[in-house]
Amino acid sequence: MFNKLYRKLKYQYLKLLRTKGAPSIIARSFSLGIFIEFITLPTLGIAFLFLYPLNRWLRGNFAASLIGFIMGKFILPIFFVINMSVGTMLVNGKTTHVQQIEESGYTTMIQLIKTKGIAFFLGSATTGLIVAILCYMFVFYGLILYRDRKKKRRMAIHIEIKEH
Repeated sequence: MFNKLYRKLKYQYLKLLRTKGAPSIIARSFSLGIFIEFITLPTLGIAFLFLYPLNRWLRGNFAASLIGFIMGKFILPIFFVINMSVGTMLVNGKTTHVQQIEESGYTTMIQLIKTKGIAFFLGSATTGLIVAILCYMFVFYGLILYRDRKKKRRMAIHIEIKEH
């Protein structure tokens, strides 16, 4: 199971690296996809409809946005409890006992989302913004590093061909 998940993530990563365009545009689009994925659950899927118009408005790369949106699905479950804690802290100014979600199960999670929707949305948006900024930096510098290495390999091959 983990091997299959690893292969899917690696495939999305390679697609992202090979996307054509400026690194800043690709990184911006990827981080937009991550952010939209974070706020999709609290908005019951409506946020996905904003992916294309926001991408056009920011003059981004739609393929990179979709890759970010898909990769966000793999990392979002890690942040459920964090999103709720951050949102509750922002709304009430204090934290509550959210760790009971893990013990109670999935139905309690749905009940909690219904009763604490605004807190969950604010927490998801805040955490999503932070993760999107980190992803922007990671993708931007990763693309620059990848393209520099690729350029050096091409130059080495070109020089080697000229010598023969």
